[in-house]
Amino acid sequence: MPRFRYRALRATGGEFEGELLAADEHEAASHLQDEGSYPLEIAPARAAARVATRPRGSRTIPSRELMLFTRQMAALLGAGVAPDRALSLIAEDRTQGRRARLAVALHASVERGESLSRALAASGAIPQHYVALVAAGEAQGDLGVAFERLAALVERNRAIGQSLVNALIYPASVLVVACLSISFLLGFVVPRFSALVEGFRAAPPLSLRFLLALATVFQDGSLPALVLAFAAVVWFAARRRDPAFRVASARRLLALPHVGALLAKVESERMTLLVGTMIEAGVALPAALAAARAAAGNSALALGLAEAERAVERGERLTRALAAADAVPALTLELVRVGEETGELPAMLLKASDILRREIEATAGQWIALVAPVSLVVLGLIVGLIALALFGTVLDAYDIAS
Repeated sequence: MPRFRYRALRATGGEFEGELLAADEHEAASHLQDEGSYPLEIAPARAAARVATRPRGSRTIPSRELMLFTRQMAALLGAGVAPDRALSLIAEDRTQGRRARLAVALHASVERGESLSRALAASGAIPQHYVALVAAGEAQGDLGVAFERLAALVERNRAIGQSLVNALIYPASVLVVACLSISFLLGFVVPRFSALVEGFRAAPPLSLRFLLALATVFQDGSLPALVLAFAAVVWFAARRRDPAFRVASARRLLALPHVGALLAKVESERMTLLVGTMIEAGVALPAALAAARAAAGNSALALGLAEAERAVERGERLTRALAAADAVPALTLELVRVGEETGELPAMLLKASDILRREIEATAGQWIALVAPVSLVVLGLIVGLIALALFGTVLDAYDIAS
């Protein structure tokens, strides 16, 4: 009997690996599911090295494509279409790009007898929480509901990201225009006035002298500054491979005034939404925390969630575990405590997520309302002062000539 190596998700949370004997991959998956585990990846033992070294996240599907794929699957499964038929329908439309290629790969795996959750895990393009929710839907015999939950989850996460991007687009575009305008003036316009002021009988205006000195510094130092900036980016990217450095950088980012608080709210909103949705779908709390930890974008908060996951596995209450890990705001902790006391933990987690979402959107709106006019005023003042200094020099030259 052949030997298979597997990677699975415990019912109590956390991943584990091992080997077992089975007639085929389908029997191995059934054995793991009978033990209450969620198979993520199964391969013959001789291919174990390839399974272990597969690049994780290197082929992650974009959030928009994942959202559309999930919504398509939810609509088709909700209409009573079988999963393999739903995948084949999505795969037939070659104009869908990544979605069609993902559907082709999943359909081939399902046709071989694999479960959809195992096929999603083996694709390497799907987040852990997505796989866990699909596995829970398979266990309950209702994939349509599972994909409806996933569609709402993916759309919600994308909406939060879009609101933050929209808040940053305008000030970022103004900053880019300001840098380009100032670089053009200091690099090409101001230096042309150096020959003009040589004919002055008196010293040129102080503003022009300052601009000429600044233009000289800009021309002499722009290239070394670019080289240093590139070297700093390369150094930071290399240091990011160190987990301790990532955690330290994440903690410094969270300590920034205003920005850190907003990032903490974004991560907490994602965590409460994921955990609440997964518990509501029947996933065990430790497994939900493990999936939320894998989806966290901040290494320091992910470390806190890992500590909370271990505490919950030891039998501690979620409120105490999150408080000890310092992973969520105080209001969220209070709602979690109420949910545990009333037995409505999923509902309270989702309520906390709604509150955090409204706070994030309100903060993003305030930033747009404040930063947009301030950016315009600052850009106008800088360019206006440079233009005024140059125009004054032209007038002085006209007086001398006349």
